[in-house]
Amino acid sequence: MAQNTDLYPILRSYANKNHSPYVAIDSFIDVLGKTAKRNVGDHPEWTRWVDDTALKVWEDLTPLVEDGHCQIIDLDGSSRILLLHFYVELVQQSWQNLDAQADLPFYDENSFQVPFPQSRIRPVSVEFDFPSYIEQPQESILPIIKLIFPGNLGNTLVLANMIPSPLMEAAILKIRNLMRSHNNKEYFLHKLIPAFQGKETQLREALNQIVVKPFEALRIMRDSGEFIFLFWAYFNNLLKHDINQKKEPLPAETGALQSVYIIEVFNNYYKGIAVRKKEQELALKNLELQLGKPPFLYTLDDIIKFVDHKGIPLLGQYSQEALEHYLKTKTTEAKEDELPEMLIVHGLQDERWFVKKIRMLPLCARLLADARVRIRRAISKRWLRLLKQYQNEYAMDNDEEFEKLLQKYLYELAPTLGAVLGDQKLYLAYCELEKVQGGIPESSRIYIDGVLIPLASLLLIRRKDILTDTRMLLPFWYTVPIISEIIAFFKNWGKQRNLKKRRRQKEQDAGEEDLLPAKQSDLQQHRLRAAAQELRDSLIPDGYTLDSYLALLHDRWNRLLGKQAKKNLTEDIHSLIRDRLRHTLRIQPNAVLTEASFSRMADKIIMDTPTLSQLSAQDSLKLYIQLYMVKNILNIKFSGRS
Repeated sequence: MAQNTDLYPILRSYANKNHSPYVAIDSFIDVLGKTAKRNVGDHPEWTRWVDDTALKVWEDLTPLVEDGHCQIIDLDGSSRILLLHFYVELVQQSWQNLDAQADLPFYDENSFQVPFPQSRIRPVSVEFDFPSYIEQPQESILPIIKLIFPGNLGNTLVLANMIPSPLMEAAILKIRNLMRSHNNKEYFLHKLIPAFQGKETQLREALNQIVVKPFEALRIMRDSGEFIFLFWAYFNNLLKHDINQKKEPLPAETGALQSVYIIEVFNNYYKGIAVRKKEQELALKNLELQLGKPPFLYTLDDIIKFVDHKGIPLLGQYSQEALEHYLKTKTTEAKEDELPEMLIVHGLQDERWFVKKIRMLPLCARLLADARVRIRRAISKRWLRLLKQYQNEYAMDNDEEFEKLLQKYLYELAPTLGAVLGDQKLYLAYCELEKVQGGIPESSRIYIDGVLIPLASLLLIRRKDILTDTRMLLPFWYTVPIISEIIAFFKNWGKQRNLKKRRRQKEQDAGEEDLLPAKQSDLQQHRLRAAAQELRDSLIPDGYTLDSYLALLHDRWNRLLGKQAKKNLTEDIHSLIRDRLRHTLRIQPNAVLTEASFSRMADKIIMDTPTLSQLSAQDSLKLYIQLYMVKNILNIKFSGRS
């Protein structure tokens, strides 16, 4: 028995000696004990098995069974150990010396002289099933794979980790063995030359490669160049035709014919990989070309929908993983002191656009051109409306105020342009391009000394031009100063008086008392204030006041870049909350507000308002709404209490 005194090697040695995976436990224990006593003098490591042999065997069997090395079964009324890897080791041993087996067919199931349990064998037809198997091979070496050759060529047993090597190596050696005998190489050369007119040198080299460096021939096959694929296709057909013509082929010829079927499968497999790789490379080049075309910026959803010139989606010609790897590589890898080839621009609402670095300035120019018309039209309409009402605004007469007005419309009408201009990567790409080109033309400059030039210059919109063009659309008396000033005085005087009257009425109607119903008992008012105080204490963390925590939450959900747009959004939400709170307190004057009811009211406000439901940081927005309701309730001057 083996000198390794661990239990599993001893079991394997015992099973191999008896040529059976089944080990009778009682007999094994008896033999182990006798062997230990016989060897302990020369090998002290056997001391472990001298005494209490049975107890120690059962102790060591438990972890072996748990790890899947063996099973305990009852067979013929006695307990036996089934070594699960016995058959695996037999198959492994049969593939140890490939050169010695080169002039024989592959070992088949009967060559082992041990019946293999069919539950541990997976039959795979070389002609029909093997191509799909190598596309999705099994990971475990169990069950053992039985490759079934066409016709009466038999089968061979192989493990999953032997595919493609040493299976292909055994196949190429059997083919080489056949070519070496009886001057077969020259015969094959003579037969194949008509199919490779003009490529005789390559043909001769391919045949020599099989004979002299067979494993190098396999490596070249894996690369699957056009010539090598055709060579193996013709060579396989020729070899199959010649051997199939013989009534009683020699063992070496049978082995070579089996090998041809195996090589044929792998030749087609590697060709398929090469074709798919080429298609993927072509599709990725197509992708890169499309990313450089207008409109220059694309979301991931846009990229997924790209098609080729035939209208076939590019996703499919390359895999999802290949696309993700391409985008990750293009947006992260870069030379020292340079930006990556592709940049990610973040929009105002968490959009992500992919833009090629060299297209950042053309993109900016395109967005400016698109925004110029919309913004100019919007300001013109605004001023036309004001002038018709004999009104004015600071932006008409002041360049600084006009710049603020442009910024307001920029984020309202051209948010994408606002995101691009506000992204630091635009400036970095601009500086890099300026360094490469040695300067940017004056007409294309968007930065001066590292500062973005004014929007009026970027958009080519002049305040005076808009004002002049707008006034030309008005009747002539609007342009006569004395007449227009007199009309404006009386018109605006009446409006101002009505405006003040409406403002006083609105302040009276919308006062803090207006949140409450006309009649509400002291007890109901006390409950309302108590509920608001309780919610305030439970929601505000230590170290914050109500106003400071509201300010923190406000910065989390209101991420608009424009100051005026940010302010307008806040005012709209405050008005919405007050209206909803006023409505609730009026239609349910006796309701007891709890933390749950405040939460439901906040959810209702968000769900009923599409603008709010699209904002990011929903948790912060919901908490802000609840605390703002609390603040409004606590600011109410309740009657009948101190």
